Amino acid sequence: MGRNKKWDGYTSWSYLAPDVDYAAYPLEGQVDRVPAHDFGLSKAQEERVEEIIEKNIVVSLHEHLNVFPAGPVSARTRRRPFVGYEGMAASGCDVIFDNCVCSTLDQVVSFMGMRNCDYAHQDFAVPALKIDDITRAFREGKVAIVQTIEQASAIDRDVDKVDLLFGLGVRSMGIVYSESNTLGSGLSELGDGGLTDVGYDAVKRMNKTGVIIDASHAGDRTAMETVLASEKPLCISHVGSRTLTNNARMLPDEVLQACAERGGVVGLEVAGFAPRTEKNPEASIECLLEHMEYLMELLGADHVGAGPDTLWGDHAGLYRGAPKGEVRQRLGTGHHPRRRPSEMPEIFDSGEMVRDLDYVKGLESPSEFTNIARGLVRDGYSDQEIAKVMGLNGLRVIKACWPK
Repeated sequence: MGRNKKWDGYTSWSYLAPDVDYAAYPLEGQVDRVPAHDFGLSKAQEERVEEIIEKNIVVSLHEHLNVFPAGPVSARTRRRPFVGYEGMAASGCDVIFDNCVCSTLDQVVSFMGMRNCDYAHQDFAVPALKIDDITRAFREGKVAIVQTIEQASAIDRDVDKVDLLFGLGVRSMGIVYSESNTLGSGLSELGDGGLTDVGYDAVKRMNKTGVIIDASHAGDRTAMETVLASEKPLCISHVGSRTLTNNARMLPDEVLQACAERGGVVGLEVAGFAPRTEKNPEASIECLLEHMEYLMELLGADHVGAGPDTLWGDHAGLYRGAPKGEVRQRLGTGHHPRRRPSEMPEIFDSGEMVRDLDYVKGLESPSEFTNIARGLVRDGYSDQEIAKVMGLNGLRVIKACWPK
């Protein structure tokens, strides 16, 4: 349904009384928060973009649907997650993978419970539990939400928690989130021990239960072993090629190729910093489009998608953790500097990458997801290729993994 979304104006927690039932505070804008990005398209090209978006199911493989405060708010006040319904309606997306970064089971249950309570009071954003939920949302002008946890740390050593989380509505899980857990090694680690025995069992259980597996934040060996262990296609939802951007946040081409050879899809990201390249040193959507062009050639159009990893608010400021031009010292276990072997990729430091950055031009939030199609039209791709990248590839993986 593209732009013709049936959002009725509901906003998070509007069934409650602000400053009575919860502490209210100003939120960031969801539409036109930053200047529009000009792709130089003709009227006919813009019409092509709209037609592709209208006719095909559009899938964002990785987002955070949170709306951030418009100014400083204490952690005690900021207890409720606000969802960007207006921004979703403007995005052109029919399916959005919404990610929870929480690491413990209690945190995941809290996040999921609050999200589902909010969703239960409206009918525009629909938690997608079956394929029918996606096709119905597309037909009715709604948005299907694939509830995702970005790391499977919450299962700890008990793979039965895969079933528990599935029962709560989780339909996709990352193996690790940069730092290691009981399943495998994260990309931030100096060493990579690969997928653990618990991790291997978890992969098998996710396959049987119907959870889509994501290896985006894993170390190289762990990512490859996850791809090889899975009997179902994977969705490496938000990543890029290390050939173009040589840091640990990207994955080597052989991992991406292995994912594609098994029917999976690789989603390209920008997050709050963009995977800058020699050709595109500025943080903009052009970085994503360059990675996409490279992987379309390497993997084929059937295995490339988009998972921008954006939100509504100052995403760059979130990574900086300090005023513009400064970077707050990273704290926590594993953040004391150690000598890094020369053969390892450059360490990924998001704070340094956004030190002087305001936002990623052209893809600042989920509201600008359609700009990816604009870039692909400008760059000469066919309607069929664009439809695959914009959603059909992701939809194929969903159908392959979820219970019938």
